[in-house]
Amino acid sequence: MGEIHGGSPASGTRVGRLSALVRRAMARARTAAVPYRLGEIVIGDDPFNGRREGRVAVKKGTFVGLQIGDQMCFYDYRQLRRSD
Repeated sequence: MGEIHGGSPASGTRVGRLSALVRRAMARARTAAVPYRLGEIVIGDDPFNGRREGRVAVKKGTFVGLQIGDQMCFYDYRQLRRSD
């Protein structure tokens, strides 16, 4: 029977599967479900960018890019609300 030394993995395949599982879980956690669709009109309210109305053009993780005329402003999706 083989001896397992301290600091060495018990099984290479088991460690590989575990790291792949952790990597997939972290990727899912980083990409939150943004409740706004591309092309939807929303209002962004931020103390630095101000309150602006624009069309959702980009969704990247928790950030949403609003197309406002020829400008693009990025907001955290929690700072947005649907237009009335």
